[in-house]
Amino acid sequence: MSISASPATADLITGLLIDRFDVAPAAVRPDARMTELLVDSLMVVEMAITLKDELGVDATEDELREITFAEFTARVDERRAG
Repeated sequence: MSISASPATADLITGLLIDRFDVAPAAVRPDARMTELLVDSLMVVEMAITLKDELGVDATEDELREITFAEFTARVDERRAG
């Protein structure tokens, strides 16, 4: 499995993290764990809902807790591609 996403998907998710979740831009790195970026349970749930509403992509809360930003953006990219 590739762990790289298209720049557009990575940019969209970065934008969501910064604009909606007040994540510091410097914190959004490929190796950052999603739990470092979404620091509490409510943020994890909100991100899952936001992805569904904004991109039409399902993401589980467990998924958001277990992987890095790069892995997560690659999964979202794959799901967006269909």
